[in-house]
Amino acid sequence: MSRKLFILGFFVSVVLISGCVEKVAKDDPRFRADAELSNAAIIQGFGVPEAGEIDIVEEMASYRAAYKSGLEKLVEYYMASGDAVKLGWAKRELASLNAGAQYRYIMPAAAVDANLRALDTIDAADTLFAEAERINRSSGAILKDEGKLRAALRKYNLLIATYPSSDKIDNCAYRAGRIYAHFRDYEIAAIYYQRAFQWDADTPYPARFKAAYILDRRLQMRKEALVLYQLAYNNPTEQKYEGNMEFSKKRILELTKSGVKLDRDKPVLPGTEKN
Repeated sequence: MSRKLFILGFFVSVVLISGCVEKVAKDDPRFRADAELSNAAIIQGFGVPEAGEIDIVEEMASYRAAYKSGLEKLVEYYMASGDAVKLGWAKRELASLNAGAQYRYIMPAAAVDANLRALDTIDAADTLFAEAERINRSSGAILKDEGKLRAALRKYNLLIATYPSSDKIDNCAYRAGRIYAHFRDYEIAAIYYQRAFQWDADTPYPARFKAAYILDRRLQMRKEALVLYQLAYNNPTEQKYEGNMEFSKKRILELTKSGVKLDRDKPVLPGTEKN
């Protein structure tokens, strides 16, 4: 009698457990991104600065440069005239300006047209990319040499700005995105990841997933992240990263079911940060 009760209990448990697991078909509409939002992601991207912001930042940068130049001229003038007191003032003000935080606000990939295409084989660009890659690799695997990371970043950005039709611009955008993420410049990293797949729809990197993850976990832009998770989940290249696909599937179901009422502290799926 006890054995029958045990067997009956086992089957009841299986039924109950099975009922709690959502069966999701491969063509479930939740995995298909809204056409309008998908188009917005591909054409412009999410979190990209508006033209008005770019104009203001560029104007501010010109004022900043003029201010620094003016102080340098004052230093030269008072050195030549022998006015030690005013020379000290000018030097202190210039030192204060140089020591203060100065942000660029707009990075090359944010200001450059999203409609660029990584098409041309350019020898000079290839050489520059190889140099950037060498410096990036030499920064270390775990304990990063941040000076080398910044040096590599400058070369990636230089390539994007100098050779905007190079077939390496998507590579540079993805690599730069990883470096910006390392420095916790998540807003910038998200834009660079998006530029990678905008500039080359067949980019070999999991750029859609990376952008989605940062928008989701770091910037709380959940609606935008959902679109990119869906795009990643349906992209043949990104499907090669199985860990990313499992995480994308999980987040798509959570986001479509629960909206913005999500637990922001859920653990990251192991392996998603290694691509």
